[in-house]
Amino acid sequence: MVDKKSQESGLKEATQLNKRLQLAENKIRRLTLLTKRYKQAYITQGALLKLSELASTISDMRDFYPAIHKMVSELLHAENFYVVFYDSDSEHYSPQYFSDEKDQQLIAQVPSGAFSSGLTGYVARTGQALLCDREQFSQLVLQGHIQQQGSASDHWLGIPLCRGTQVIGVMAIQSYNAKQLYTDSDLALFSSIGGHTISALDRVKSRELLEDTVRQRTQQLQKINQSLQKEIKERTNAEQLQAALYRISELTASSRDMNSFYKAVHVVLSELMPAENCYIALLDQDRTKLTFPFYLDQYSPPARERPISRGFTEYVIRCADARLINSASAQQLVEAGEIRRGMADPMRPALHSTSWLGAPLLIDQQVIGVIALQSYEQSYSYGEVELNILRFVSQHIAVAIQRKLGTEQQKRHQEELERKVFESTRELRQTNLFLRLQVEERKKAEQKLFYEANHDALTGLANRQMFLQQLKQQFALSKRQPQLSMALLFIDLDRFKLINDSLGHHVGDAFLIEVSKRLQSTVREHDLVARLGGDEFVVLLTSLLHDTDAEDVAERIIDKVRQPFLLQGQQVHSGASIGIAYFDSDHSKAEALLRDADAAMYQAKSMGRNRFVIFNETMREQMLQALTMEQVMQQALEQQQFTAVYEPVLCGQARSLMGYEVHTQWQHPQLGTQYDFNKYATEAGLMPQIEQLMLHQACRQLAISSDDTGLLTVRLSIQHVQQAELFEVLKRQIATVQHKHRLCLAFTEREVLQTTSTAQASLQQLKQTGVRLALHNFAADAAPVGLLLQQLFDFVKLDAAFCRQLPRNEQKRQLLQMLQSLALSYKFRLLADGVDNADLLNLLLAEGCCFMQGKYVAGLLSAQELANTPSVVFQQLA
Repeated sequence: MVDKKSQESGLKEATQLNKRLQLAENKIRRLTLLTKRYKQAYITQGALLKLSELASTISDMRDFYPAIHKMVSELLHAENFYVVFYDSDSEHYSPQYFSDEKDQQLIAQVPSGAFSSGLTGYVARTGQALLCDREQFSQLVLQGHIQQQGSASDHWLGIPLCRGTQVIGVMAIQSYNAKQLYTDSDLALFSSIGGHTISALDRVKSRELLEDTVRQRTQQLQKINQSLQKEIKERTNAEQLQAALYRISELTASSRDMNSFYKAVHVVLSELMPAENCYIALLDQDRTKLTFPFYLDQYSPPARERPISRGFTEYVIRCADARLINSASAQQLVEAGEIRRGMADPMRPALHSTSWLGAPLLIDQQVIGVIALQSYEQSYSYGEVELNILRFVSQHIAVAIQRKLGTEQQKRHQEELERKVFESTRELRQTNLFLRLQVEERKKAEQKLFYEANHDALTGLANRQMFLQQLKQQFALSKRQPQLSMALLFIDLDRFKLINDSLGHHVGDAFLIEVSKRLQSTVREHDLVARLGGDEFVVLLTSLLHDTDAEDVAERIIDKVRQPFLLQGQQVHSGASIGIAYFDSDHSKAEALLRDADAAMYQAKSMGRNRFVIFNETMREQMLQALTMEQVMQQALEQQQFTAVYEPVLCGQARSLMGYEVHTQWQHPQLGTQYDFNKYATEAGLMPQIEQLMLHQACRQLAISSDDTGLLTVRLSIQHVQQAELFEVLKRQIATVQHKHRLCLAFTEREVLQTTSTAQASLQQLKQTGVRLALHNFAADAAPVGLLLQQLFDFVKLDAAFCRQLPRNEQKRQLLQMLQSLALSYKFRLLADGVDNADLLNLLLAEGCCFMQGKYVAGLLSAQELANTPSVVFQQLA
């Protein structure tokens, strides 16, 4: 019994022990599994952290994929690794990175479409990760899902790269070693890395794009800064050059002693360039010898007078232009026989210069000498900038020499003139009496002609011409002295046409004569009564004491005209409609006052005649109440109301006609002739179209003109070269002109200064077509010399206000002298505007400026000269 109990007890204990052992084994297995999971999570977390670090530190995509490859290789067997992007819309595959021990050299020859039929395309289409061995690969090939591509691998692991739910690529690793196979844990780790690769990729691309944008912007800013520095340097040099030219111009005007002038010029030159070695050579009267009034050299004594030979100086004289000669070009000239070295002193060979600069001294296009600089240092050579500066200096020296010679010649002429005057005084006394008689007779004839030209032949009143002249003079006086009140009465007679048609012209003439007498009886002696034509009369009232004086005169006129007329035995009745316009400081022209009085007169006629109406602004507004100013301008353009007016340009030295400048006038049916409308046309955006119309008329005028030399200038706004469409229209219009050299296109200084490089290129294209270019209103604001140095303009038209100040402003005359020197050097012509008197014309001619415009210029041209230009009709501007 005891044994049986013991057995049962031992069996029970063994059973309990087995249960405890099984529980312990289960716990160990769970702990082992958890340990593997924690280890896998640790590895995955470390990979993700490293991937995030890569995305934060790498900014170039070329470094990103190798870094991903290296990171994956540290965790998995990944010697063979590649990334391919996939576009689902176009089904296009693009390899981004490929590293393979067998197919590395073949990837460049594999088309991108080959990936679609392989394992890569299979993963991209299914959107699922794939762990594939040789057996699974064969099954997929047999089932037609894939095709054999490249070298066969023993194990292949690929995962889709997704942005949201869309597959954008595939990342894969493969093994060619059967002992190195991938597991499910490898698949999970690779999938985790792939899931975060797209985010890291986007971050790297964003950083790469940002850094590239910053790099490009930095380069742009560097270029802009270089351009600004260059512009600042150019402007600084231009200012220094201009200041030097002013100083040389002052020396030209003030120096009496030529030696001191030469020394002072040398000091100015030394501030602009190295001038340790400088000399001036002059030709004698026979032009067979050279003299050296100024000679400064580091290695040679002053040069002596010598005959003309084959030196550098003589070479410049023969060329009549500035020359820059270095050692190489000097050797070429020697070989060509143009020069021989050592001409300074043949008896004493001198050190040869390494860089030589010379410019001719010109008077009336004839060379009288040379100014030269030279350097003996190999480290310094003169350039084009110094060559241009020397050109300017040579012109001023030539002007100084010309002035000195002119002064001496003038003194001799003065002495000769005094002798001749003394000898001819007796002859003048004898003829003086006879001349007086002729002058008196001529004065009487001129007075008669003046009266007939300025008075109405029927009534004896002032005619339209004289009235407009007096109106302009009084208008200008009132502008200067606003306290002098002035008014204009415009009178239209009632029933005149009926009287003239029913009773005959002789009764009509008698009626107008009687009306003129009654009108004169109603005004003061200094007031002006004029007949404009037909039955229209005007009365100009000046120095009015009260505002109602003009109204009192109008009432007297109406009362006088209302009284019956007894003409050749017949009683005639009439009346008068009168418009009154008072002078206002807002009136820009005298014609505006006449226009306002005319408008008020029509208002009086419309209100029942035999009355007067005072003009107010609402009357002008009523004329245009149905149209805005833009509509008026548009309508004027459609109806061809704009016509060309030609202002002559004079060559002052020859007193001959050089050409014409085209101006625009507006012939409005109600407002009359208008000139000041540019503001409204510009605001309406119609100025380019009006200018195109004027250019068309000018081109048509050139086509029908028999003269092939006269110049026709048309002013254009800068929009024509800034806007592509307008520029194409302009080029097509120019292409129709046969003699393009006769057409000159003018642009204002202010607009050209505001142009861009594109507009400058367009101006250069216009110049290449053969037309001339002109710069208008130069010196109106800043007088930028830089515009002239571009050699873009054939003519530079000086501003009228600048020209009118020349006689009393020494600084502006010096600027004119400098501009004349620039014109000779850079081959453009100066044209002066606003020449209204003989003194200004003579001053301009003395300074060498021979092309000019203005009222006085137009008067110098005879009617025959204007008539010799067929198809061009000159009309004096108002």
